[in-house]
Amino acid sequence: MNILDYIRERGDLSFKADPFNEVDNLVFAQMIYADFEKYLGDGQRMTIGELGKAYFDDFGEDRDISRIFNKDGVMTLKEAYKSPRYKDLPVYNFVSRLDKETTEQFTAVMVDLPDRTTVVCFKGTDEHMIGWKEDCFLSYKDIVGQTYAVNYINQHCSIFRQYRILGHSKGGNLALYSALRCNPLLRMRIKDIYSDDGPGLRPGSFKEKEFDRIKDRYHLIVPEKDGVGTIYEMAKRKTIARIDTRNIIEAHSMMRWQIKANHIQHADGDSYQTDRTRQALVQFLKDTTPKEREIFTEEVFKAFDDAKITTVSELAHGGLPIILKVAKELSEMDTVAKSTAMKLTKAFSTSITSDLYKSMSEKKDAFFNKMPFGKKEEKKDVVEQDQK
Repeated sequence: MNILDYIRERGDLSFKADPFNEVDNLVFAQMIYADFEKYLGDGQRMTIGELGKAYFDDFGEDRDISRIFNKDGVMTLKEAYKSPRYKDLPVYNFVSRLDKETTEQFTAVMVDLPDRTTVVCFKGTDEHMIGWKEDCFLSYKDIVGQTYAVNYINQHCSIFRQYRILGHSKGGNLALYSALRCNPLLRMRIKDIYSDDGPGLRPGSFKEKEFDRIKDRYHLIVPEKDGVGTIYEMAKRKTIARIDTRNIIEAHSMMRWQIKANHIQHADGDSYQTDRTRQALVQFLKDTTPKEREIFTEEVFKAFDDAKITTVSELAHGGLPIILKVAKELSEMDTVAKSTAMKLTKAFSTSITSDLYKSMSEKKDAFFNKMPFGKKEEKKDVVEQDQK
């Protein structure tokens, strides 16, 4: 069962009957990926039901969203806006910024719950290359979005309510950072902080005593095959979600996280600790300096700029001409950037090769176990054991 199934099966339960839980956190963190700017961009206040109706009156519920980058957010809104659990919840204080000059992609919104708490939801990275470049910044410096997140909390929150601050991917990092750095009086009103596969904070960018103030309220949720929440992992405890894919990119999508009733299904911790992709990313961060990562990031995104690529969709759907154009630009990177690229390629190629070998071995074993001679061999072993 995934997020959509959860809304269909439990969406008739009020928050009084079934209080806010970790899966509701996923719903809000996913829903914000739908584009609300047209409907909430001028300080408007709407319920989720009204927001969804306005959205689908414009685009139609039968709209083909297969090629839309934020399709998971749209599908979540489509289920939630008619659901008794969510449809009457007020949505407001929507803020969205996208600035190439300062390299910032920031979106936040608030949702009031019936228990007199308010959800503050920060959006993760969307399809704009600006946001992806900002993500890379997190590995070597603070970002503008973090400052905006703190200002958002200080400006819009009140000492008379309690708050649940959450977000997916970069949004999870913003939730953590804003809770750490906001007004101390408001920090006391934060009930929970949820980071859904979001990076932690760089070592040296905060003091342990600062984190100690919020660590018991900080909930990190990561997929068992992880490549994002791995970065500067610092949670006192975490939930490792079972997933229905072996693909690390798909694993980052909350839609692939398995749910049972009103909680996330827990995966075996060993599958997380031994995941080769996770280990490769950790090793890459150890093998490179912040300066190397900075030079590499600037060179890579300069190549995208020179190739006139502004969104992930343009890169994904551009075909061979775009690939060749980007490859040409990347070939002209400076020596430091190329060296860093080699370290990254080596780390992940080792991971991919290992995963491929493991997958082929599992398929080979499954094939032979289904064969008649395989079953006879198994039966013979059992007989020999009985004789012993």
